Amino acid sequence: MDEKINIEKIILNSENLKEWVKQFNTKRYLYKEINNLDNEYYVGITGMRGIGKTVLLLQLASEKKDSVYFSADSKLIKPFDMYDVVSELNRRGFNNIFIDEIHTKPNWQEDIKTLYDEHKLKVYFSGSSGIKIKKSGADLSRRALILELKPASFREYLIIKKGHQIKQLSVDNIIRHKKDYTLKYSSLSEHWNEYMKYGGVLYGGHGFSQALKNTIEKMILKDMAALREVSMKYESDVYRFLYIAANSLPYEISYSSIASKLSVSKTFIIRMIYDLERIGLIKVVFPCKPKGRDIKKEPKIYLTVPYRYYFSESPSIGSLREEFFVNHLMPDCYYKTKRGEKTSDFRINKKVFEIGGVSKKHAQNPDYIINDGLRFDGSYIPLFLFGFVY
Repeated sequence: MDEKINIEKIILNSENLKEWVKQFNTKRYLYKEINNLDNEYYVGITGMRGIGKTVLLLQLASEKKDSVYFSADSKLIKPFDMYDVVSELNRRGFNNIFIDEIHTKPNWQEDIKTLYDEHKLKVYFSGSSGIKIKKSGADLSRRALILELKPASFREYLIIKKGHQIKQLSVDNIIRHKKDYTLKYSSLSEHWNEYMKYGGVLYGGHGFSQALKNTIEKMILKDMAALREVSMKYESDVYRFLYIAANSLPYEISYSSIASKLSVSKTFIIRMIYDLERIGLIKVVFPCKPKGRDIKKEPKIYLTVPYRYYFSESPSIGSLREEFFVNHLMPDCYYKTKRGEKTSDFRINKKVFEIGGVSKKHAQNPDYIINDGLRFDGSYIPLFLFGFVY
C-alpha cells in the first residue's frame, strides 16, 4: 500500500458528507428498491448528472454500518489504484464502500470484479448513463446489479420542491381512475410549466442556470469522453445540434437535415445522437413498424427535461407536451405520418396515445387523448397525471 494515500482525509471527508446529507429529508424512488435488494450483489447506479446520484449514495451510506464514501474523481484518489484504496479502507474496518463517479477511473470494472471475488466487502457505486457492463473481460453481469436513476419525475419534483405527498400511480391506474385522480390532484397541474423549466434535475436557488450550464459541459467533456475522443469540433457540433433540436419540432429534424446544417456526414450524426442518448441528454423514439412492411428508421428526438428550455427561449408547447410524456413513459415507438394521413403519436403496450391540448379531436383515432388541461371525459386524460408514474 502506497503510504502517500491519505486514508484519514478520505474518511474525514466521508463523515462530513454523511452529516451534510442529513439535511435532505426526502429520498429518490430508487432508495427503497436498493435497500430491498439481495445482499449478494454489488449495486451500481447509473444516470445523467444532476439528478441526485451523489445524494442517494450518501443517504444510503449514512444509514449503513461501517460505511465510507468517496468519489473516484477526487484528487485524493486519482493517483492511486481504486483496488488499493478500497482494500485499505476495508482493512480499517469499512465493509460498505460507496464510490461515486466510478466511470472516471480506468479499469474500474476489473477492480470491482476482483473485490467481489474476494468476498470481503460490499460496494455501491454510481456512474454516468453511458457506462455499460462488459460481456467479456471483467464480466460484472453476475456480480453487480445496475439500476438506472431517472431524472426527477413531476411527482418527485412536487414532493421534494413543494412538500406534497403523492402516491406513485401506474398507467393502468391513471386510465381507470382518471376522474378521481384529476379531481384529487387538479391544483398541482399549475406547476407543470415550472417543472418543464426547472424539473428533472434537482438544483435550486439563483444559481440554477449556471449549475445547468456546468452540468452540460461535464456531460459533454467528461461523460462523452468516456465513450470516444471529444475534439473541439465535436464539442461545437454537439452544442449546435442541441440548439437545433431544442428549437425544432420533433418531426422536423432527421439525420440528413442535421448533417446538412452541421456540414458533417449522416454517419457522424447517427453516432452523435447515440452518444447523447447514452449520457442522458436526449431521448430517442423510433417509428412503429407496420406489419409486413419495413420503414425508414428516422427517430423522433427529444431532450431530457429541462434542457429544451435551456437551449430555447420559446420552445413549442407541442414539443413540451410530447417531451413530458416521453420523459416519463418512454413509448415503445411513434407512428410515422404518411402524406395525406393523420396518425396518432405513440404506442405503449398496444395502447395508442395522442398528445395535444384540451380541444384535440379524434381524427387520429387513438385509444386515449392526453391533454395538457384537466379534461377527463371520454378518452381524454390530463397529461400531468402521467408525471406520477415513478
